[in-house]
Amino acid sequence: MDIVRSLKDRKSIAYIGIILAVGIFLMSGKGKTTVRTEPTKQQDISHRLEKILSEVEGAGDVKVLISYSSSGEKILAYDSEEEKRAEDGRDETNIKSRVVYDGSRAPFVLAEYMPEAEGVIIAAQGADDENVKNQLIKGTMALLGIDEHKIEVLKMK
Repeated sequence: MDIVRSLKDRKSIAYIGIILAVGIFLMSGKGKTTVRTEPTKQQDISHRLEKILSEVEGAGDVKVLISYSSSGEKILAYDSEEEKRAEDGRDETNIKSRVVYDGSRAPFVLAEYMPEAEGVIIAAQGADDENVKNQLIKGTMALLGIDEHKIEVLKMK
């Protein structure tokens, strides 16, 4: 009986209506936000290495995991403004600098340095063949510029 009495109350009906509207909105997916992230250069190199190593005769399917020493470095362009003042016989120089942006409001990058690869694990279907294993190692060494002892090739299940 109490439920029927409370449903007759206009405030209760309004609250229930609001709760239902919010629930429908959330279930419809319009309350979701999706963020598209572009692959990092490290992910791109890993993907490209997988793709090229899988083309090695006898390698079969290949998966690659690369460990990096850092995330790399970007050198940004700066615009500097120098202001000189002379007060009480003292020369004072004030330098203001700010990042230069391109047309899309992204910082203008002068140079970008990739991080140094520390180690690589390669899982390949054909890793039990010594010739295939050596080719995978040599290809990885050539691309990443790392020593052979930093690369491990494993047999994929």
